[in-house]
Amino acid sequence: MGSKKSGFEMQEVFIKHLKEVAPANVSLVDDIADLLSISNDSAYRRLRCETELSLDETYRICKHYRISADNIFSNQAQSVTCNYIKLTDSADNFENYLSNLLKQLEQISKSENSSIIYAAEEVPIFHSFHSQKLSAFKLFYWQRSVLNIADYQNKKFDWDVIPEKQLLLAENIHKTYLQIPSNEIWTSDTIQTSVKQIEYYFESGAFKDKDDAITVLMELKEMVQTIHTYAEKENKNDRNNSYVVPFQLYNSDLVIGTNCIHVNSDGHIFSYISFNTLNSLTTSNQQFCGEIEHWMKNLSKKSTLISGIAEKQRFQFFNKIYKAIDVSIEKIKNY
Repeated sequence: MGSKKSGFEMQEVFIKHLKEVAPANVSLVDDIADLLSISNDSAYRRLRCETELSLDETYRICKHYRISADNIFSNQAQSVTCNYIKLTDSADNFENYLSNLLKQLEQISKSENSSIIYAAEEVPIFHSFHSQKLSAFKLFYWQRSVLNIADYQNKKFDWDVIPEKQLLLAENIHKTYLQIPSNEIWTSDTIQTSVKQIEYYFESGAFKDKDDAITVLMELKEMVQTIHTYAEKENKNDRNNSYVVPFQLYNSDLVIGTNCIHVNSDGHIFSYISFNTLNSLTTSNQQFCGEIEHWMKNLSKKSTLISGIAEKQRFQFFNKIYKAIDVSIEKIKNY
């Protein structure tokens, strides 16, 4: 009896966490019944901890809801479990990565209270999908130079090289991110990675035509101009609609070191830490995420808020970015 009671105590902790992370618009009973191929009554008994979940059932639930059992049952300060999606050498893996990113953003956007803090060593992936042409270049660059996908190694960039499915995923990722309140922390060098990528591809002959490289830079500048508008209005809704999607932009003089994202979705927090340029490690370990949140808030305090009324600081920040892009455009024109 004692061991059974102990098992149910752990199940109660697990079910409590499951209810916290499950989408608000989904019937948890129906979802669990379908997932485990059991009746709704059997699902109720498991959720009420009247029937014990088997190890196999617990694993299937964790996999379906992207839950880390280690994070639930062990909050060791020196042990953090992370999830990631394998990307290397496979266009299918990359599409899966984009699909998973979109699903996560959609789930966050449906929350009543959600926010994202993004410390950006380079331009956030969501903004990189600002337009179809900019998306096409970024998707090509990542798959050819970062993920080393075989199909792209002997190709030069053109506008039709990226599959339509990837472009559609990129467009929806961008649109969904615009629906989520966010704070972003940039440095004066955040834009430089994208500029250098375009210059490198031009100088190494990876563009079919010089004008294509210039077009990508112009698309990049248009993206920056849009973010400039968001910062001025403190709102990511760039249309003439009444609703407001709060947006705050900070300029940090400190080196950020990596792309880092902290998410709060209806009180459930999780963090993403970038690695291998594009990929990220994801964790919901509360102690670790708390440290990430503390670091980001401290970084924000030491940065300059350039949204809203900070007109002079905002002008200086974006003017420097525009000049960097314009210099690159002239460099390619005169090559």
